[in-house]
Amino acid sequence: MDIYCGDLSADLVGKEVTLSGWCRYIRDHGGKLFVDLADRTGISQVVFDGNLLEPAKVLGREYVIRVNGLAQERDKETIDKENPTGKFEVKAENLIIINKADTPPFEITDEKGKFLAAEDLRLKYRYLDLRRTEMISNIVFRDKVTKAARQFFWDNGFLELETPTLVKDTYETGARPFIVPSRTKKGSFYSLPQSPQIYKQLIMVAGFDKYFQVARAFRDEDQREDRQPEFTQLDLEVSFKDENYIMLLIESLIEKILKSVMNEDINLPLKRLKYEEAINRYGSDKPDLRYGYEIIDITDAMKKSDYNTVKRVLENGGKVKAICFSADYGKSERITKDFMLSAIELAKTNGLKGLTWLFVENGKLKSIPEAIASSLSNIEGDLMSLLKAKDGDIIIFAADLDELLLLQTLGKIRKAIGDKIGKFSSKFSFLWVIDFPLFEVDGITKKLKPSHNPFTAPFTEDMELLEKEPEKVRGRQFDLVLNGNEVGGGAVRINNADLQLKILKMIGMSEQEALDAFGFLITALRFGAPEDIGFAIGLDRFVTVLKEKQSIRDFILFPKTKSFDSPIDGSPTKIEDKRLLDDYKLKRTD
Repeated sequence: MDIYCGDLSADLVGKEVTLSGWCRYIRDHGGKLFVDLADRTGISQVVFDGNLLEPAKVLGREYVIRVNGLAQERDKETIDKENPTGKFEVKAENLIIINKADTPPFEITDEKGKFLAAEDLRLKYRYLDLRRTEMISNIVFRDKVTKAARQFFWDNGFLELETPTLVKDTYETGARPFIVPSRTKKGSFYSLPQSPQIYKQLIMVAGFDKYFQVARAFRDEDQREDRQPEFTQLDLEVSFKDENYIMLLIESLIEKILKSVMNEDINLPLKRLKYEEAINRYGSDKPDLRYGYEIIDITDAMKKSDYNTVKRVLENGGKVKAICFSADYGKSERITKDFMLSAIELAKTNGLKGLTWLFVENGKLKSIPEAIASSLSNIEGDLMSLLKAKDGDIIIFAADLDELLLLQTLGKIRKAIGDKIGKFSSKFSFLWVIDFPLFEVDGITKKLKPSHNPFTAPFTEDMELLEKEPEKVRGRQFDLVLNGNEVGGGAVRINNADLQLKILKMIGMSEQEALDAFGFLITALRFGAPEDIGFAIGLDRFVTVLKEKQSIRDFILFPKTKSFDSPIDGSPTKIEDKRLLDDYKLKRTD
Protein backbone atom coordinates (compact mmCIF):
# COMPACT_ATOMS: atom_id res chain seq x y z
CA MET A 1 0.00 0.00 0.00
CA ASP A 2 1.11 3.57 -0.70
CA ILE A 3 1.70 5.56 2.49
CA TYR A 4 3.18 8.92 3.44
CA CYS A 5 6.56 8.87 5.19
CA GLY A 6 4.96 10.29 8.31
CA ASP A 7 2.36 7.51 8.46
CA LEU A 8 4.72 4.63 9.32
CA SER A 9 3.35 3.12 12.53
CA ALA A 10 2.87 -0.03 14.60
CA ASP A 11 -0.29 -0.89 12.63
CA LEU A 12 1.81 -1.34 9.49
CA VAL A 13 4.51 -3.61 10.95
CA GLY A 14 4.74 -6.80 8.88
CA LYS A 15 2.96 -5.26 5.89
CA GLU A 16 4.24 -4.34 2.43
CA VAL A 17 4.32 -0.55 1.99
CA THR A 18 5.41 1.86 -0.71
CA LEU A 19 7.05 5.18 0.14
CA SER A 20 7.93 8.07 -2.20
CA GLY A 21 10.01 11.07 -1.23
CA TRP A 22 13.36 12.81 -1.01
CA CYS A 23 16.58 11.33 0.39
CA ARG A 24 17.32 13.65 3.30
CA TYR A 25 20.16 11.84 5.13
CA ILE A 26 22.20 8.85 3.91
CA ARG A 27 24.37 6.67 6.18
CA ASP A 28 26.54 3.86 4.81
CA HIS A 29 27.29 1.29 7.52
CA GLY A 30 29.15 -1.12 5.30
CA GLY A 31 26.76 -4.06 4.96
CA LYS A 32 23.71 -1.78 5.22
CA LEU A 33 22.77 1.62 3.92
CA PHE A 34 20.23 3.77 5.76
CA VAL A 35 18.23 6.55 4.10
CA ASP A 36 15.97 9.02 5.87
CA LEU A 37 13.20 9.46 3.32
CA ALA A 38 11.20 12.69 3.66
CA ASP A 39 7.92 14.08 2.37
CA ARG A 40 5.58 16.78 3.71
CA THR A 41 4.26 14.51 6.48
CA GLY A 42 7.54 13.41 8.04
CA ILE A 43 10.60 11.18 7.73
CA SER A 44 10.88 7.39 7.62
CA GLN A 45 14.05 5.35 7.77
CA VAL A 46 14.60 2.96 4.85
CA VAL A 47 17.17 0.13 5.07
CA PHE A 48 18.98 -1.17 1.99
CA ASP A 49 21.04 -4.37 2.10
CA GLY A 50 21.60 -7.54 0.08
CA ASN A 51 20.95 -7.12 -3.64
CA LEU A 52 19.79 -3.52 -3.18
CA LEU A 53 22.91 -2.35 -1.37
CA GLU A 54 24.98 -1.51 -4.45
CA PRO A 55 22.11 0.16 -6.41
CA ALA A 56 21.35 2.26 -3.31
CA LYS A 57 24.94 3.49 -3.02
CA VAL A 58 24.39 5.82 -5.99
CA LEU A 59 21.76 7.77 -4.02
CA GLY A 60 22.55 11.35 -3.11
CA ARG A 61 21.02 14.09 -0.99
CA GLU A 62 17.52 15.09 -2.19
CA TYR A 63 17.29 12.35 -4.83
CA VAL A 64 13.63 11.54 -5.45
CA ILE A 65 12.93 7.82 -5.05
CA ARG A 66 10.14 5.30 -4.62
CA VAL A 67 10.72 2.33 -2.33
CA ASN A 68 8.68 -0.81 -1.78
CA GLY A 69 9.40 -2.93 1.26
CA LEU A 70 8.39 -4.49 4.56
CA ALA A 71 7.54 -2.26 7.52
CA GLN A 72 9.31 -3.48 10.65
CA GLU A 73 10.31 -2.37 14.15
CA ARG A 74 13.77 -0.95 14.67
CA ASP A 75 16.28 -2.51 17.02
CA LYS A 76 15.86 -0.93 20.46
CA GLU A 77 19.31 0.65 20.39
CA THR A 78 18.55 2.41 17.06
CA ILE A 79 15.20 3.96 18.01
CA ASP A 80 15.01 7.69 17.23
CA LYS A 81 12.93 9.16 20.06
CA GLU A 82 12.86 12.61 18.43
CA ASN A 83 11.06 11.30 15.35
CA PRO A 84 7.37 10.26 15.48
CA THR A 85 8.19 7.33 13.17
CA GLY A 86 11.45 6.61 14.97
CA LYS A 87 10.46 3.17 16.29
CA PHE A 88 9.97 1.76 12.80
CA GLU A 89 11.69 1.39 9.45
CA VAL A 90 11.12 -0.06 5.99
CA LYS A 91 13.35 -2.88 4.72
CA ALA A 92 13.62 -2.10 1.02
CA GLU A 93 12.73 -4.79 -1.51
CA ASN A 94 12.53 -2.57 -4.59
CA LEU A 95 14.06 0.83 -5.49
CA ILE A 96 13.08 3.23 -8.26
CA ILE A 97 15.10 6.41 -8.75
CA ILE A 98 12.56 8.94 -10.02
CA ASN A 99 15.03 11.80 -10.32
CA LYS A 100 18.53 12.74 -9.37
CA ALA A 101 19.38 16.04 -7.62
CA ASP A 102 22.27 18.45 -7.75
CA THR A 103 23.99 19.13 -4.44
CA PRO A 104 21.68 21.59 -2.61
CA PRO A 105 23.12 25.08 -2.05
CA PHE A 106 22.40 24.70 1.69
CA GLU A 107 21.64 21.90 4.09
CA ILE A 108 17.95 21.14 4.43
CA THR A 109 17.71 20.53 8.14
CA ASP A 110 15.64 21.18 11.23
CA GLU A 111 18.11 19.75 13.70
CA LYS A 112 18.65 21.94 16.76
CA GLY A 113 21.99 23.69 16.77
CA LYS A 114 22.45 23.28 13.02
CA PHE A 115 23.46 26.37 11.06
CA LEU A 116 20.54 27.82 9.11
CA ALA A 117 21.46 29.36 5.77
CA ALA A 118 20.97 33.10 5.20
CA GLU A 119 17.38 34.07 4.43
CA ASP A 120 18.18 35.59 1.02
CA LEU A 121 19.74 32.29 -0.09
CA ARG A 122 16.81 30.29 1.26
CA LEU A 123 14.34 32.61 -0.51
CA LYS A 124 16.22 32.19 -3.81
CA TYR A 125 15.80 28.43 -3.50
CA ARG A 126 12.49 28.64 -1.69
CA TYR A 127 11.31 25.26 -3.03
CA LEU A 128 14.21 23.69 -1.10
CA ASP A 129 13.64 25.76 2.03
CA LEU A 130 9.98 24.67 2.00
CA ARG A 131 11.12 21.04 2.41
CA ARG A 132 12.24 21.79 5.97
CA THR A 133 9.95 20.35 8.64
CA GLU A 134 9.48 23.75 10.27
CA MET A 135 8.41 25.38 7.01
CA ILE A 136 6.07 22.50 6.17
CA SER A 137 4.51 22.88 9.62
CA ASN A 138 3.98 26.63 9.06
CA ILE A 139 2.29 26.20 5.68
CA VAL A 140 0.11 23.32 6.89
CA PHE A 141 -0.89 25.38 9.93
CA ARG A 142 -1.92 28.26 7.70
CA ASP A 143 -4.01 25.86 5.60
CA LYS A 144 -5.76 24.52 8.69
CA VAL A 145 -6.60 28.03 9.92
CA THR A 146 -7.94 29.02 6.49
CA LYS A 147 -9.98 25.83 6.22
CA ALA A 148 -11.48 26.34 9.70
CA ALA A 149 -12.35 29.95 8.85
CA ARG A 150 -14.05 28.99 5.58
CA GLN A 151 -16.14 26.32 7.29
CA PHE A 152 -17.07 28.74 10.07
CA PHE A 153 -18.38 31.34 7.62
CA TRP A 154 -20.28 28.74 5.59
CA ASP A 155 -21.84 27.42 8.79
CA ASN A 156 -22.97 30.97 9.64
CA GLY A 157 -24.73 31.58 6.34
CA PHE A 158 -22.01 33.51 4.49
CA LEU A 159 -21.47 33.27 0.74
CA GLU A 160 -17.90 33.00 -0.53
CA LEU A 161 -17.76 35.59 -3.32
CA GLU A 162 -14.91 37.06 -5.36
CA THR A 163 -14.16 40.71 -5.98
CA PRO A 164 -12.10 41.85 -9.02
CA THR A 165 -8.31 42.02 -9.11
CA LEU A 166 -8.09 44.65 -11.86
CA VAL A 167 -9.89 47.69 -10.45
CA LYS A 168 -10.20 51.46 -10.79
CA ASP A 169 -7.23 53.46 -9.52
CA THR A 170 -8.16 55.44 -6.39
CA TYR A 171 -4.68 56.59 -5.40
CA GLU A 172 -5.89 59.13 -2.86
CA THR A 173 -7.27 56.55 -0.41
CA GLY A 174 -4.13 55.11 1.13
CA ALA A 175 -0.79 53.56 0.22
CA ARG A 176 0.46 53.69 -3.34
CA PRO A 177 -1.27 51.13 -5.55
CA PHE A 178 0.35 48.90 -8.14
CA ILE A 179 -0.88 50.01 -11.54
CA VAL A 180 -1.38 47.84 -14.62
CA PRO A 181 -1.44 49.36 -18.12
CA SER A 182 -4.32 48.45 -20.41
CA ARG A 183 -3.31 47.09 -23.82
CA THR A 184 -6.72 47.61 -25.39
CA LYS A 185 -7.32 51.12 -24.05
CA LYS A 186 -4.06 52.93 -24.70
CA GLY A 187 -2.86 55.30 -21.98
CA SER A 188 -5.30 53.90 -19.39
CA PHE A 189 -4.53 51.84 -16.34
CA TYR A 190 -6.02 49.42 -13.89
CA SER A 191 -4.98 49.27 -10.25
CA LEU A 192 -4.45 46.18 -8.12
CA PRO A 193 -6.77 46.37 -5.09
CA GLN A 194 -5.36 47.49 -1.74
CA SER A 195 -8.39 45.71 -0.26
CA PRO A 196 -11.82 44.57 -1.52
CA GLN A 197 -13.28 47.57 0.35
CA ILE A 198 -15.50 49.33 -2.19
CA TYR A 199 -16.51 46.21 -4.07
CA LYS A 200 -17.76 44.38 -1.00
CA GLN A 201 -19.86 47.46 -0.20
CA LEU A 202 -21.36 47.13 -3.68
CA ILE A 203 -22.09 43.48 -2.90
CA MET A 204 -24.16 44.69 0.06
CA VAL A 205 -26.02 47.16 -2.16
CA ALA A 206 -26.74 44.22 -4.47
CA GLY A 207 -28.47 42.42 -1.59
CA PHE A 208 -25.99 39.62 -0.82
CA ASP A 209 -26.09 40.32 2.90
CA LYS A 210 -23.32 38.00 4.11
CA TYR A 211 -20.12 37.90 2.08
CA PHE A 212 -16.68 36.50 2.83
CA GLN A 213 -13.53 35.94 0.82
CA VAL A 214 -9.95 34.80 1.25
CA ALA A 215 -8.79 37.89 -0.62
CA ARG A 216 -5.48 38.93 -2.10
CA ALA A 217 -4.54 42.57 -1.59
CA PHE A 218 -1.65 44.70 -2.91
CA ARG A 219 0.05 47.79 -1.48
CA ASP A 220 3.15 49.56 -2.72
CA GLU A 221 4.25 50.78 0.70
CA ASP A 222 7.59 52.09 1.91
CA GLN A 223 10.04 49.36 2.79
CA ARG A 224 9.48 47.92 6.25
CA GLU A 225 10.89 44.83 7.89
CA ASP A 226 7.75 42.73 8.11
CA ARG A 227 5.49 43.98 5.32
CA GLN A 228 4.74 42.34 1.99
CA PRO A 229 3.54 44.06 -1.20
CA GLU A 230 0.95 41.30 -1.66
CA PHE A 231 -0.87 39.75 1.25
CA THR A 232 -4.01 37.83 2.17
CA GLN A 233 -7.08 38.89 4.13
CA LEU A 234 -9.92 36.91 5.64
CA ASP A 235 -12.46 39.44 4.48
CA LEU A 236 -16.18 39.75 5.29
CA GLU A 237 -19.09 42.16 5.07
CA VAL A 238 -22.65 41.92 6.41
CA SER A 239 -25.82 43.99 6.13
CA PHE A 240 -28.32 45.05 8.82
CA LYS A 241 -25.90 44.34 11.69
CA ASP A 242 -23.85 46.44 14.13
CA GLU A 243 -20.41 46.41 15.71
CA ASN A 244 -21.43 44.09 18.50
CA TYR A 245 -22.58 41.43 16.04
CA ILE A 246 -19.26 41.47 14.18
CA MET A 247 -17.13 41.43 17.33
CA LEU A 248 -19.05 38.49 18.79
CA LEU A 249 -18.88 36.71 15.41
CA ILE A 250 -15.10 37.14 15.20
CA GLU A 251 -14.72 36.00 18.81
CA SER A 252 -16.56 32.79 17.91
CA LEU A 253 -14.30 32.38 14.86
CA ILE A 254 -11.18 32.75 17.01
CA GLU A 255 -12.58 30.29 19.55
CA LYS A 256 -13.18 27.75 16.77
CA ILE A 257 -9.70 28.20 15.25
CA LEU A 258 -7.88 27.95 18.57
CA LYS A 259 -9.81 24.86 19.63
CA SER A 260 -9.94 22.94 16.35
CA VAL A 261 -6.46 23.79 15.07
CA MET A 262 -4.40 24.29 18.25
CA ASN A 263 -6.46 22.64 21.00
CA GLU A 264 -6.28 25.92 22.93
CA ASP A 265 -9.09 27.53 24.92
CA ILE A 266 -9.93 31.22 25.07
CA ASN A 267 -11.91 33.24 27.60
CA LEU A 268 -14.80 35.12 26.02
CA PRO A 269 -15.94 37.83 25.64
CA LEU A 270 -12.71 39.61 24.77
CA LYS A 271 -11.70 42.76 26.60
CA ARG A 272 -12.73 46.02 24.92
CA LEU A 273 -10.53 49.06 25.36
CA LYS A 274 -11.30 52.55 24.10
CA TYR A 275 -8.64 54.12 21.88
CA GLU A 276 -8.07 57.05 24.26
CA GLU A 277 -7.64 54.72 27.22
CA ALA A 278 -5.25 52.47 25.28
CA ILE A 279 -3.05 55.44 24.37
CA ASN A 280 -3.06 56.92 27.89
CA ARG A 281 -2.38 53.64 29.68
CA TYR A 282 -0.10 51.85 27.23
CA GLY A 283 1.04 54.42 24.65
CA SER A 284 -0.29 52.30 21.81
CA ASP A 285 -3.51 51.57 19.96
CA LYS A 286 -2.42 47.91 19.84
CA PRO A 287 -1.08 47.23 23.35
CA ASP A 288 0.29 43.88 24.43
CA LEU A 289 -1.60 43.00 27.62
CA ARG A 290 0.29 39.79 28.41
CA TYR A 291 2.19 41.99 30.86
CA GLY A 292 1.12 45.09 32.79
CA TYR A 293 3.52 48.03 33.00
CA GLU A 294 1.07 50.90 32.55
CA ILE A 295 2.11 54.48 31.84
CA ILE A 296 1.57 56.72 34.86
CA ASP A 297 1.37 60.53 34.82
CA ILE A 298 3.85 61.86 37.41
CA THR A 299 3.68 65.51 36.31
CA ASP A 300 2.40 66.94 39.61
CA ALA A 301 4.95 65.06 41.69
CA MET A 302 7.85 66.08 39.43
CA LYS A 303 6.96 69.76 39.78
CA LYS A 304 8.28 69.54 43.34
CA SER A 305 11.57 67.87 42.39
CA ASP A 306 14.99 69.40 41.90
CA TYR A 307 15.51 67.67 38.55
CA ASN A 308 16.07 70.83 36.50
CA THR A 309 16.06 69.11 33.08
CA VAL A 310 12.45 68.03 33.62
CA LYS A 311 11.36 71.17 35.44
CA ARG A 312 12.20 73.31 32.40
CA VAL A 313 9.81 71.21 30.31
CA LEU A 314 7.11 71.50 32.97
CA GLU A 315 7.47 75.27 33.15
CA ASN A 316 6.50 75.37 29.47
CA GLY A 317 3.38 73.27 29.98
CA GLY A 318 4.88 69.81 29.32
CA LYS A 319 4.05 66.46 30.91
CA VAL A 320 6.07 63.73 32.62
CA LYS A 321 5.12 60.08 32.22
CA ALA A 322 6.68 57.02 33.81
CA ILE A 323 6.50 53.21 33.75
CA CYS A 324 7.52 50.87 36.55
CA PHE A 325 8.79 47.44 35.49
CA SER A 326 8.85 44.57 37.95
CA ALA A 327 12.10 43.07 36.74
CA ASP A 328 13.90 41.91 39.91
CA TYR A 329 16.81 44.13 38.91
CA GLY A 330 19.12 42.91 41.66
CA LYS A 331 19.14 39.38 40.26
CA SER A 332 18.45 39.85 36.56
CA GLU A 333 21.14 40.46 33.98
CA ARG A 334 18.71 40.90 31.14
CA ILE A 335 18.62 44.70 31.43
CA THR A 336 22.18 45.62 30.55
CA LYS A 337 23.84 48.98 30.11
CA ASP A 338 23.79 48.48 26.34
CA PHE A 339 20.06 47.78 26.42
CA MET A 340 19.45 50.93 28.47
CA LEU A 341 21.44 52.97 25.95
CA SER A 342 19.46 51.44 23.09
CA ALA A 343 16.20 52.41 24.81
CA ILE A 344 17.45 55.97 25.23
CA GLU A 345 18.36 56.02 21.54
CA LEU A 346 14.89 54.69 20.67
CA ALA A 347 13.38 57.58 22.63
CA LYS A 348 15.53 60.11 20.78
CA THR A 349 14.78 58.54 17.40
CA ASN A 350 11.07 59.00 18.08
CA GLY A 351 11.42 62.67 18.97
CA LEU A 352 12.07 62.78 22.74
CA LYS A 353 15.18 64.50 24.02
CA GLY A 354 16.00 61.68 26.39
CA LEU A 355 14.91 58.99 28.82
CA THR A 356 15.75 58.54 32.49
CA TRP A 357 16.32 55.18 34.21
CA LEU A 358 15.85 54.59 37.94
CA PHE A 359 16.28 51.43 40.02
CA VAL A 360 14.76 50.56 43.37
CA GLU A 361 17.17 49.05 45.86
CA ASN A 362 16.61 48.75 49.61
CA GLY A 363 13.57 50.98 49.39
CA LYS A 364 15.51 53.80 47.73
CA LEU A 365 15.77 55.19 44.20
CA LYS A 366 19.13 54.66 42.53
CA SER A 367 20.43 56.03 39.24
CA ILE A 368 23.48 56.28 37.04
CA PRO A 369 24.74 58.91 37.61
CA GLU A 370 23.63 59.10 41.25
CA ALA A 371 22.89 62.84 40.93
CA ILE A 372 19.57 62.10 39.19
CA ALA A 373 18.23 60.07 42.10
CA SER A 374 19.53 62.74 44.51
CA SER A 375 17.55 65.42 42.69
CA LEU A 376 14.40 63.34 43.31
CA SER A 377 15.04 62.66 47.00
CA ASN A 378 12.37 65.10 48.22
CA ILE A 379 9.65 63.33 46.16
CA GLU A 380 11.02 59.79 46.43
CA GLY A 381 8.11 58.60 48.59
CA ASP A 382 5.53 60.18 46.30
CA LEU A 383 7.04 58.55 43.21
CA MET A 384 7.31 55.14 44.89
CA SER A 385 3.66 55.39 45.94
CA LEU A 386 2.37 56.60 42.56
CA LEU A 387 4.22 53.85 40.71
CA LYS A 388 3.67 51.14 43.35
CA ALA A 389 7.41 50.55 43.12
CA LYS A 390 9.24 47.99 45.22
CA ASP A 391 12.73 46.57 45.56
CA GLY A 392 14.00 45.09 42.32
CA ASP A 393 11.84 47.31 40.09
CA ILE A 394 13.03 49.44 37.19
CA ILE A 395 11.49 52.86 36.50
CA ILE A 396 11.76 54.86 33.30
CA PHE A 397 10.38 58.34 32.75
CA ALA A 398 10.49 61.10 30.17
CA ALA A 399 9.09 64.61 29.69
CA ASP A 400 7.91 66.49 26.63
CA LEU A 401 5.63 69.30 25.50
CA ASP A 402 3.84 66.97 23.06
CA GLU A 403 1.85 64.60 25.26
CA LEU A 404 0.82 62.26 22.43
CA LEU A 405 4.41 61.95 21.23
CA LEU A 406 5.47 61.24 24.80
CA LEU A 407 2.85 58.53 25.26
CA GLN A 408 3.51 56.84 21.93
CA THR A 409 7.28 56.79 22.44
CA LEU A 410 6.95 55.35 25.93
CA GLY A 411 4.59 52.79 24.43
CA LYS A 412 7.34 51.64 22.05
CA ILE A 413 9.85 51.46 24.90
CA ARG A 414 7.30 49.61 27.03
CA LYS A 415 7.03 46.98 24.30
CA ALA A 416 10.81 46.68 23.91
CA ILE A 417 11.31 46.19 27.66
CA GLY A 418 8.18 44.08 28.09
CA ASP A 419 9.25 41.70 25.32
CA LYS A 420 12.62 41.36 27.01
CA ILE A 421 11.71 40.94 30.68
CA GLY A 422 7.91 40.65 30.79
CA LYS A 423 6.38 37.79 32.73
CA PHE A 424 3.55 36.86 30.40
CA SER A 425 0.26 36.20 32.15
CA SER A 426 -1.07 34.17 29.20
CA LYS A 427 0.00 32.73 25.86
CA PHE A 428 -2.45 34.83 23.88
CA SER A 429 -3.77 38.27 24.70
CA PHE A 430 -6.67 39.24 22.44
CA LEU A 431 -8.53 42.52 22.84
CA TRP A 432 -10.69 44.94 20.93
CA VAL A 433 -9.65 48.58 20.60
CA ILE A 434 -12.73 50.69 19.90
CA ASP A 435 -13.86 54.33 19.52
CA PHE A 436 -11.02 55.50 17.29
CA PRO A 437 -11.02 59.10 16.10
CA LEU A 438 -12.51 59.30 12.62
CA PHE A 439 -9.70 61.61 11.46
CA GLU A 440 -6.04 62.18 12.14
CA VAL A 441 -4.22 65.47 11.57
CA ASP A 442 -1.25 65.11 9.24
CA GLY A 443 1.88 66.18 11.10
CA ILE A 444 3.31 68.00 8.09
CA THR A 445 0.37 69.38 6.11
CA LYS A 446 -1.92 69.76 9.16
CA LYS A 447 -4.77 68.51 6.96
CA LEU A 448 -7.31 65.89 7.99
CA LYS A 449 -6.80 62.32 6.87
CA PRO A 450 -8.81 59.19 7.72
CA SER A 451 -7.49 57.27 10.71
CA HIS A 452 -8.55 54.04 8.96
CA ASN A 453 -10.29 54.72 5.64
CA PRO A 454 -12.70 57.37 4.27
CA PHE A 455 -15.67 54.98 4.14
CA THR A 456 -16.13 54.67 7.91
CA ALA A 457 -19.30 56.05 9.45
CA PRO A 458 -19.04 58.57 12.32
CA PHE A 459 -20.99 58.04 15.51
CA THR A 460 -24.43 59.65 15.15
CA GLU A 461 -23.98 61.64 18.36
CA ASP A 462 -20.74 63.13 16.97
CA MET A 463 -22.21 64.33 13.68
CA GLU A 464 -22.65 67.88 14.99
CA LEU A 465 -18.87 68.06 15.50
CA LEU A 466 -18.05 67.41 11.83
CA GLU A 467 -18.10 71.09 10.87
CA LYS A 468 -16.35 72.80 13.80
CA GLU A 469 -14.31 70.13 15.62
CA PRO A 470 -13.79 67.22 13.19
CA GLU A 471 -10.73 65.94 15.08
CA LYS A 472 -13.07 65.07 17.98
CA VAL A 473 -15.40 62.95 15.85
CA ARG A 474 -15.27 59.24 16.66
CA GLY A 475 -15.47 56.66 13.92
CA ARG A 476 -17.45 53.46 14.23
CA GLN A 477 -14.32 51.39 13.71
CA PHE A 478 -12.52 48.81 15.79
CA ASP A 479 -9.31 46.77 15.70
CA LEU A 480 -8.53 43.24 16.83
CA VAL A 481 -5.22 43.08 18.70
CA LEU A 482 -3.23 39.93 19.51
CA ASN A 483 -0.07 40.06 21.62
CA GLY A 484 0.63 43.67 20.65
CA ASN A 485 -0.09 43.15 16.95
CA GLU A 486 -3.03 44.54 15.01
CA VAL A 487 -4.32 41.41 13.26
CA GLY A 488 -7.70 42.68 12.09
CA GLY A 489 -9.90 45.71 11.70
CA GLY A 490 -13.47 46.61 10.87
CA ALA A 491 -15.96 49.44 10.63
CA VAL A 492 -19.54 50.42 10.01
CA ARG A 493 -19.74 51.86 6.49
CA ILE A 494 -21.19 55.15 5.34
CA ASN A 495 -24.38 54.23 3.45
CA ASN A 496 -25.50 57.79 2.64
CA ALA A 497 -24.20 59.26 -0.63
CA ASP A 498 -24.19 62.88 0.55
CA LEU A 499 -22.32 62.05 3.75
CA GLN A 500 -19.79 59.98 1.82
CA LEU A 501 -19.14 62.88 -0.55
CA LYS A 502 -18.80 65.27 2.39
CA ILE A 503 -16.19 63.07 4.13
CA LEU A 504 -14.15 62.82 0.94
CA LYS A 505 -14.20 66.61 0.61
CA MET A 506 -13.14 67.00 4.26
CA ILE A 507 -9.96 65.02 3.61
CA GLY A 508 -8.98 67.40 0.82
CA MET A 509 -10.64 66.13 -2.34
CA SER A 510 -12.60 68.49 -4.52
CA GLU A 511 -16.11 67.37 -5.42
CA GLN A 512 -14.99 66.57 -8.96
CA GLU A 513 -11.98 64.60 -7.73
CA ALA A 514 -14.21 62.63 -5.37
CA LEU A 515 -16.69 61.86 -8.14
CA ASP A 516 -13.92 60.93 -10.59
CA ALA A 517 -12.45 58.47 -8.10
CA PHE A 518 -15.51 57.18 -6.26
CA GLY A 519 -18.47 58.23 -8.36
CA PHE A 520 -19.45 54.61 -8.99
CA LEU A 521 -19.70 53.99 -5.21
CA ILE A 522 -21.56 57.25 -4.52
CA THR A 523 -24.02 56.46 -7.30
CA ALA A 524 -24.60 52.99 -5.87
CA LEU A 525 -25.34 54.46 -2.43
CA ARG A 526 -28.24 56.39 -3.99
CA PHE A 527 -30.01 53.16 -4.99
CA GLY A 528 -31.02 51.87 -1.56
CA ALA A 529 -27.80 51.01 0.30
CA PRO A 530 -28.40 48.99 3.47
CA GLU A 531 -26.62 49.48 6.77
CA ASP A 532 -23.48 47.40 6.44
CA ILE A 533 -20.36 46.63 8.38
CA GLY A 534 -17.17 44.87 7.42
CA PHE A 535 -14.11 43.28 8.90
CA ALA A 536 -10.82 41.81 7.70
CA ILE A 537 -8.16 39.70 9.39
CA GLY A 538 -4.62 39.89 8.01
CA LEU A 539 -4.13 36.17 7.56
CA ASP A 540 -0.34 36.26 7.18
CA ARG A 541 0.24 38.12 10.44
CA PHE A 542 -2.56 36.31 12.28
CA VAL A 543 -1.04 32.84 11.74
CA THR A 544 2.47 34.16 12.44
CA VAL A 545 1.47 35.51 15.86
CA LEU A 546 -0.61 32.42 16.69
CA LYS A 547 2.45 30.24 16.06
CA GLU A 548 4.58 32.66 18.13
CA LYS A 549 6.95 33.34 15.22
CA GLN A 550 8.56 36.60 14.20
CA SER A 551 8.39 36.83 10.40
CA ILE A 552 5.30 36.63 8.21
CA ARG A 553 7.62 35.48 5.42
CA ASP A 554 7.77 32.08 7.11
CA PHE A 555 4.06 31.58 6.41
CA ILE A 556 4.02 32.68 2.77
CA LEU A 557 5.03 30.22 0.06
CA PHE A 558 6.98 32.66 -2.11
CA PRO A 559 7.47 35.92 -0.20
CA LYS A 560 9.34 39.03 -1.21
CA THR A 561 12.30 40.45 0.69
CA LYS A 562 11.89 43.57 2.85
CA SER A 563 12.85 45.60 -0.25
CA PHE A 564 10.05 43.81 -2.17
CA ASP A 565 12.42 41.84 -4.41
CA SER A 566 11.57 38.26 -5.36
CA PRO A 567 14.80 36.22 -5.11
CA ILE A 568 13.24 33.08 -6.57
CA ASP A 569 12.53 34.59 -10.00
CA GLY A 570 14.52 37.84 -9.91
CA SER A 571 11.48 40.12 -10.22
CA PRO A 572 10.89 42.96 -10.62
CA THR A 573 12.63 43.01 -14.00
CA LYS A 574 12.80 45.51 -16.82
CA ILE A 575 10.57 45.21 -19.88
CA GLU A 576 11.95 45.95 -23.33
CA ASP A 577 11.27 49.46 -24.62
CA LYS A 578 9.83 48.04 -27.85
CA ARG A 579 7.31 45.94 -25.95
CA LEU A 580 6.24 48.89 -23.79
CA LEU A 581 5.77 51.08 -26.86
CA ASP A 582 4.14 48.51 -29.14
CA ASP A 583 1.79 46.92 -26.61
CA TYR A 584 1.01 49.79 -24.25
CA LYS A 585 2.16 52.98 -26.01
CA LEU A 586 4.36 53.76 -23.00
CA LYS A 587 7.81 55.31 -23.00
CA ARG A 588 10.45 54.54 -20.40
CA THR A 589 11.22 57.57 -18.22
CA ASP A 590 14.24 56.24 -16.33
